[in-house]
Amino acid sequence: MSDDRLMLPVGKADFTSIREGGYYYIDKTRIISSLIRDGADSILFTRPRRFGKTLTQTMLASFFDIRRDSASLFEGLDVMDDEKAVEEWMNRYPVIYLTFKDVDGLDFDSAFSMLGRAIIDLFESYGFLQDDEMIGADRQIFRSILSGAASISDIKQSLKVLAKLLRSHYGQKVIILIDEYDVPLDRAEQNGYYRPMLDILRAMFSSVLKDDPDIRKGILTGCLRISKESLFTGLNNLASYSLTGTDYTDSFGFTEEEVGRLLGDAGLSGKADTFRRWYDGYRIGDHSIYTPWDVISYARDLLSDRTCSPRNYWADTSGNSVIRRMIDETDASVADEYSTLIAGGTIGKHITENLTYDDLYHDEGNIWSLMVETGYLTLAGPYAENGDTPLRLPNEEMRNLFIESVNRWFSDMVRKADLAPLFRSIWEKDAESLSALLSEYLERSISYYDYSESFYHAFVSGLMSASGYKVLSNRESGTGRPDLIITDVRGRRSAIFEFKVSKSYDHLEEGALDALRQIRENGYGSDLNPGYGIVRFGVAFFKKSARALADA
Repeated sequence: MSDDRLMLPVGKADFTSIREGGYYYIDKTRIISSLIRDGADSILFTRPRRFGKTLTQTMLASFFDIRRDSASLFEGLDVMDDEKAVEEWMNRYPVIYLTFKDVDGLDFDSAFSMLGRAIIDLFESYGFLQDDEMIGADRQIFRSILSGAASISDIKQSLKVLAKLLRSHYGQKVIILIDEYDVPLDRAEQNGYYRPMLDILRAMFSSVLKDDPDIRKGILTGCLRISKESLFTGLNNLASYSLTGTDYTDSFGFTEEEVGRLLGDAGLSGKADTFRRWYDGYRIGDHSIYTPWDVISYARDLLSDRTCSPRNYWADTSGNSVIRRMIDETDASVADEYSTLIAGGTIGKHITENLTYDDLYHDEGNIWSLMVETGYLTLAGPYAENGDTPLRLPNEEMRNLFIESVNRWFSDMVRKADLAPLFRSIWEKDAESLSALLSEYLERSISYYDYSESFYHAFVSGLMSASGYKVLSNRESGTGRPDLIITDVRGRRSAIFEFKVSKSYDHLEEGALDALRQIRENGYGSDLNPGYGIVRFGVAFFKKSARALADA
């Protein structure tokens, strides 16, 4: 396929639209063969956002739905080689397909309205059932939902009623597909109505997934595996396949082979290393998995401009609130862990996959687990159910996202801080106080430059920039370029800084003296306004310690 005809489905997650529109499709239909042979009645898949969950669910709906004739959509795909799947399952079952991706709201009433809208759309697609015989209670619920007057009780019973009517109409058990099942609970936790939303969803799911004689199989997808005790009470036949498992490991996301084939078809094979460095790296079972959204988005941009650089496509759709919230909740005590991760290292954390939203952010261990489940981190080794699991950043995209979050957090911290003591120590040439204050801020900071001079330069510049003073970095002065000059125009005074990185704590004094010597020898500040008072500091750093010396 030549790249001028390659249509990549950016922003498209509907299988039928992709196939009918002639868009590029990486064949994931092998999952159908696995599902029909899976002994579990109810199955939950958890994967990060933008990993192809919705596309998989719409593909399953196209394959199973008794109302469709889908043979042409699946022509040439792997599942068509599975005679059992085609003969016994293809377009043989009524399907309830429901997505909760839009169930959102700042309060319970608005979220319930969105949930009701999703149920109305579902029932309207089966409006012909009104002509079938129904018992009075079922007919009342059906009509209430279609009229938009459904009560909470009606919504709780809606899926069970629809499954019962579908089985009666078609004489076949029902397959139920629920996409983004956990989105309403995520929004509810954020906006303070978790308990009432949990009550509704628990009733809806239990009614059709717990020993319902009208259900053939239930398949749910989401980001988190919410604990059975919280949502799936009594549902003992639920099989969960997550990031830490060994089943269905290549069913979501792109493998190395699949990305290589796409890049070859697009004429972009020369960019394979860039794709790997930026968008690969998720360890799922024995596979290393790429984020589909990123791969397709960057490939699309490269087809328009072969010189364009990779960027954080995933972050544009998912944000970085989890990364920032971890820092805020722990008062930045995660600084060392973040520094290690950004530097390419691994950390060990106890990961639990059975989470509940109501205490999700009240425990540091839960937040680390959330970061794994939602795709910010990945496993760096085998999953340890009862111990620490090694974790790392999967790729350059996530590294950049962490750096961005850290920078924003530091800017916010500095903006809220009382910096008066810091500047008092500068203008009063109090080197001892300046040393202590810089060390204090370093203890609260998160380094991602491995304590190089560039890190300390950016760190002090960030502090000074929040002052309202004029800050100049590496500006020519005398016969060289001092690291930093800050000027208090109103006070008619300037401070000159030169920084050094010491090789040990014991060498801090020596490093500060060396910095002062450089200031003197190069005449830093000699060209500044002669009417200004000038203070000069040599500052040496070692890890999170600072030593400042003032020029006499």
